[in-house]
Amino acid sequence: MRSRWPVAVGVVLLGVIAVGAQPIPRPALPPIPTAPPGAGQLPPLLPPPLTTPLPEVPRPGTGPRVEYDPGYLYLPEKAPERTRRRAEECGPDGRWWTELAFGLSWVPTNQPPANVRLRVPDPASLFGTVPGPVLPVAGLSSGRLDAALGLVLGRWFGETNTEGVEASFYFRNAENTFGVTSPGVLVLFPEGRGRAPQVIAFPDPVGARVVGSFPATLATFFATVDVNYRHKLLCTDNARLDALVGYRFAYLEDQLYLGEVPDGSDDYKRNRASVSNPFHGGQIGLASEVRADGWYASGSAKVAFGVVTPEVTTSGLFVGAEGRTGNGFRRLGALNAADESEFAVIPTLNVAVGRQVGDHSRVFAGYSFQYLSRVARLGDALDPGSGRLTLTDFWVQSINFGVEWRY
Repeated sequence: MRSRWPVAVGVVLLGVIAVGAQPIPRPALPPIPTAPPGAGQLPPLLPPPLTTPLPEVPRPGTGPRVEYDPGYLYLPEKAPERTRRRAEECGPDGRWWTELAFGLSWVPTNQPPANVRLRVPDPASLFGTVPGPVLPVAGLSSGRLDAALGLVLGRWFGETNTEGVEASFYFRNAENTFGVTSPGVLVLFPEGRGRAPQVIAFPDPVGARVVGSFPATLATFFATVDVNYRHKLLCTDNARLDALVGYRFAYLEDQLYLGEVPDGSDDYKRNRASVSNPFHGGQIGLASEVRADGWYASGSAKVAFGVVTPEVTTSGLFVGAEGRTGNGFRRLGALNAADESEFAVIPTLNVAVGRQVGDHSRVFAGYSFQYLSRVARLGDALDPGSGRLTLTDFWVQSINFGVEWRY
């Protein structure tokens, strides 16, 4: 009996092992149904809900209390305030700017101390000369007050208005025409009193009975041009400060000639005495502007360092001209001075106050001052008591009114 139990247990174990060793078949997957035609399209969108717009747009604090109405597009009352970032554009607006100014200017007078006697050809000698008419220039000048014109043109590089170039031009011209009587000499202007004259000298005794008359003119011309690179040093919402580095050219000329103001021809230079002063130099400076409520104030200070070369020119009847002294007439030695270059400086100051009158224009009133440290003047060259050309200084002051365009 005991031997049957182990045999039965062994038979059961062998059966279980045999059953576990047989593979279990996979269950069959259900068939994939075939999609009906048109099933790849999306279903249609639902229609939007119907809403009735309000009779007027609700505003904050007024009208019915409605949080949102899809029938209106809501916008803020104004654009939000923003602060200027470092990379944004510096004011004032505009990549280009042009400034035109008209001014009333005044300069120091430089009057010849004595009258000037010209030399005319001698009828009895081929190359000789005899004393001619006397020009009453003692105490005269080209004029202290006269009109002036200023022009500025500039452009910024890039989008931030921090680097650019600026050029300015200033022009002033003054003339004083006076009458001259000439015993024994006729000075005629067959092509007009702005052209070259013809001179006829009569010997005595005929010359004692002939008295001619003609005009003569004293003139002073001044012009200056500068071109500068401009770079931002400081920029805020209402102000800016820029550095300037560039070049300046200036030209001052005094002249005395026969006839009236020339009509565009250079014939008047055939009988003329002049002293000119061209200047060339490098320049540095600062420029600034402050804006508030449509008004603005601007200013610039520049200093140019360079050389000036006085040049004396005589032609026609002014060659060998003489100046009156207590004992008669003496030859004007300074009219034969040689050209020499001298170191000079030109400081310049400009200030203006203006108002914005449109999107692209501003009007202003201002003051300008320009100073040349070393120049030669014609009044000093016509001094019979000086045998050489002396140097002095020169300045120009202007009250300006103008308009500026920016775009």
